[in-house]
Amino acid sequence: TGECSTLSRRALRWLGLFFILSVWVLVSHVARDMADVGMSMDEKVATLASISGNEDLEFCRQLLEAHGNCLETAVNVAIGAVPADGGGTQNAGTPPMMRAAAQRPGQGVVHQNQLLGLLLAPVKLGLGLVHGVLGLATRVVTGVLAAVLPPALAARFRALPYTGHGDVDDPVVAALEFRREFNAVAGEDLVGANRAGPGPGPAFLETGHREALRLAQTQLKFLFVYLHSRDSGASADVFCRDVLAHPDFSDYVNAKFVCWAGDVARRDARALAAAVRANSFPYVALLQSVDGRASLVMAREGQTTAEDLMHMLDAAAEAHAAPLTNARRARVDVVHARSLRDEQDAAFAESLEADARREAAAAAQADKERETRELGARVLAEEAEALAFAARREKEKERVVELRRLEKARSMKPEPVVGTECTCKVAVKFPDGQRVERRFLTGDTVRDVFDFVDSTDASAVGVAYSLVSNFPKRVFSRPDDAEVSLGEGGLAPQAVLMYRLDDE
Repeated sequence: TGECSTLSRRALRWLGLFFILSVWVLVSHVARDMADVGMSMDEKVATLASISGNEDLEFCRQLLEAHGNCLETAVNVAIGAVPADGGGTQNAGTPPMMRAAAQRPGQGVVHQNQLLGLLLAPVKLGLGLVHGVLGLATRVVTGVLAAVLPPALAARFRALPYTGHGDVDDPVVAALEFRREFNAVAGEDLVGANRAGPGPGPAFLETGHREALRLAQTQLKFLFVYLHSRDSGASADVFCRDVLAHPDFSDYVNAKFVCWAGDVARRDARALAAAVRANSFPYVALLQSVDGRASLVMAREGQTTAEDLMHMLDAAAEAHAAPLTNARRARVDVVHARSLRDEQDAAFAESLEADARREAAAAAQADKERETRELGARVLAEEAEALAFAARREKEKERVVELRRLEKARSMKPEPVVGTECTCKVAVKFPDGQRVERRFLTGDTVRDVFDFVDSTDASAVGVAYSLVSNFPKRVFSRPDDAEVSLGEGGLAPQAVLMYRLDDE
């Protein structure tokens, strides 16, 4: 009875394990099918064309239809990972450059031990199950919200940053999210404190890998690629911090290559990882795109140092520089031919426009002469206005002086008669040689002398003035000395004062 019970428990354990594996396989297939369902046919065609490097979109569409619109199978056939219709490992739809890259990893390729990969397979399968379930749930929620919300709000919802480990459909959003994660891992406050740019490490393009390949082809440079995997644990973070974020390494790749990076948890990076057959992570590669054909030049899997990786990149770039060099020469030839054509067109246009320029020069000369005449007329008018203004000002000045003279003449004290005690005689000489004099009492003030001068016709030459005595030397001003008596001012029994104009 005891042995039967033990056998029953063992049988139940095996049945439970088999049930769990069956559920896992079912969910994996459902998640993969849902992922394909979530993509339109055009998206699948564009993704297949980008991964395979084949620009014939109609052929990519036929390849998808031949494999039941399954993107994964079509990609594997296109890159030669599985035989097509029982044939060899290469497919006619795969561009020659990409097929060569698949067979020949290139200089510096380092693959980990196959036995280690088999041992890690169960762990990767378990993580893949979790990833599939989370991705399926995320797609369901996103689809429901996109169907319920208005188009504008739905677009904003899809553009929100992803904080979980789910898939990111938009390559730009995925690139921005990875940039934030990389900055956090690499320690932006320590490594990038003295560096320019958006953060530490290489200047990864914030776009999809297809656009990165296009930009690299436009600039005639290699594309440096880094594929990141959270499944690698701390080793990936150490690689980001110690190798990619190393100042010498980031300066090196920024100067020589176009840089792109992605997390294989995202669809865009996962598609590229499938195309280059990345087996383990961290994974770096050097891609070359010439005339729309992408090829793998060099790949490195696992840990290394910044110095060793720079040596590998240098060697790979030097060994595969011929296509880019030829493309640069071809571009120079095209630019030169275009320059010659432009020069010929410019010479022809110059001959056609010669008459127009002469006519324009004559018109400009006429305009210049007209402007000169108008300027002369304006200058004459301004001079006349200035003279009129000066005349009006002088007339107003004379009017003020005359009004003051009349007012002072009416308000002056009577002149003491000859022989009156305590009198003094004060004479005032004007700049034009005119001289006036009057008798004052010794107790009269300097104000009385100013009033006397204001009442004379000779004072009309100015409004503000001072009276200056030579012996002793003293200047009498109306504001400061108006209350000084003539005796105190040394003007008794007689004095001669000079009229000094102060208002100009």
